[in-house]
Amino acid sequence: MSSPDPFAAKRQEMREEFFAKLYLLGGWTGSTDTYKRTMWAAVPDLALAPACYTLTFRKGLPEPGAADQLVMAGHEAMLAQWFHRPLKRSDIELSRRWYRDHSNTRAFPDELWDAVLAAHPGEDVSLPVDVWGFPGGQTFLAGVPSLAFEGPGGVTSYLEPAMCRYFAPVIQATKGRLMKLATPRDAEFGLRAAPVEVCNLILLLARYVGGGGQLTSNDTAEFLYPELFKSIGTIGHEMMCAAQSFDRPLADAEFEMMDRFVTRMGTASLLCDLVDAETVGLENALRVIRGHPETDRVGIRVDSGDIAGQCVLYFEAMRRLGITPRLIVFEDEVSPDLVRKVYDVFRARTGVEPTMLFPGAGGYWWRLVHRDTVSAAFKRTATGDRPNIKFSNSPGKETIPGYTRVYARGETLIVADASEQLDAEPLYVKLVEQGRIVYHESLQDQAARADRTWGRYKKWEPSPKVGEYLARFRAMKGAEIAAARARVGMMTGDRSR
Repeated sequence: MSSPDPFAAKRQEMREEFFAKLYLLGGWTGSTDTYKRTMWAAVPDLALAPACYTLTFRKGLPEPGAADQLVMAGHEAMLAQWFHRPLKRSDIELSRRWYRDHSNTRAFPDELWDAVLAAHPGEDVSLPVDVWGFPGGQTFLAGVPSLAFEGPGGVTSYLEPAMCRYFAPVIQATKGRLMKLATPRDAEFGLRAAPVEVCNLILLLARYVGGGGQLTSNDTAEFLYPELFKSIGTIGHEMMCAAQSFDRPLADAEFEMMDRFVTRMGTASLLCDLVDAETVGLENALRVIRGHPETDRVGIRVDSGDIAGQCVLYFEAMRRLGITPRLIVFEDEVSPDLVRKVYDVFRARTGVEPTMLFPGAGGYWWRLVHRDTVSAAFKRTATGDRPNIKFSNSPGKETIPGYTRVYARGETLIVADASEQLDAEPLYVKLVEQGRIVYHESLQDQAARADRTWGRYKKWEPSPKVGEYLARFRAMKGAEIAAARARVGMMTGDRSR
């Protein structure tokens, strides 16, 4: 009989704290935009009416190979923002007092929250909201709604700022997929670029879903999710320069640190650019490797200058000395596109497949991780039994009306209304039911879905009912603009309008 896991209790405690940190600050219902209060105080009947909102990413990731494809990820973290646990009646009442009587913008949608409280006589209050959407790992196309939120319009509206943050894990999962396509090697995701550690954990989970990436220098991530992540670490510049002094050669100080590390640890990716990677560092690295025949786990790390050229330089130098191929880690803002270029240069100059080259992606994982990259938009698409639309003169900004569901048929995604029955594969699953998270799929299963669905979909189209909604709304818009243009022309005397 196996002994109990001595780390299980602490791990569970830390996971709970991780997701609790993402929950509304103190369970405060003010965790939204101010105009949510003013709108729904002004029109309480519409605040209480059933409604649908959708979250749509209007643009794809502007990187080679993305082709308007995105990968869904982040449900565990993003849904925790409002649904990790119930709200408290006392907190809602306290927020009512503040926003109605003390805030600079004095407004509170009393009728809306009175209805919510009346449905929950106790202290715990679950929001009457259902959420449908793509499961984790599902590939979809920019412009296709990725999640649908249904419930009283005013309550559902409160979710907008939090749910728009899905942009971060969706971008990260897509980056993970692009990196996986560029290299069979994992590409490490470090910690230092994160604004806070919680952000790093969110994006690490998303990267795993999108591309199966496991390597990280975030030690907390490995402890929290040992089934997903593996820590890696070797020599840093801070140790390499520690032996320097004015009374000894720089090369000697560098060699001492390399040799001491390998002697003690038995493995290393030797950091060779402290003085100069192509001369001093090269000599020292080869000297250390040859001086430790007891291990073949000593390789090279290059992270400045001509990265591709240095990979070739070190490989050829070791080959001439009869040293078996060693791991060569290359860094310096490595992206999937740069990985491909380094591999191509290596193949062309050495005639060897770059199986020993290992990318350390560094800052790539944080590049373009902001809302405008994918233009995340949370918009109302139905009120009661009436479809709603947000018109726009800008391409890609017109919303898709109705209670949205998405299906797949061959290489086509079909955006439908919940009332339709289509001969196609339904892709949406229920994520939240009446304020409680009901989606608990493993991250491994989500990652497997990304493997299955990437590259599958080439286009999307509306269903018959959604197509009818769009056609009718567009016709109404065109007719009303034409009529208004004529009236404005009469008023201004400009008959050309």
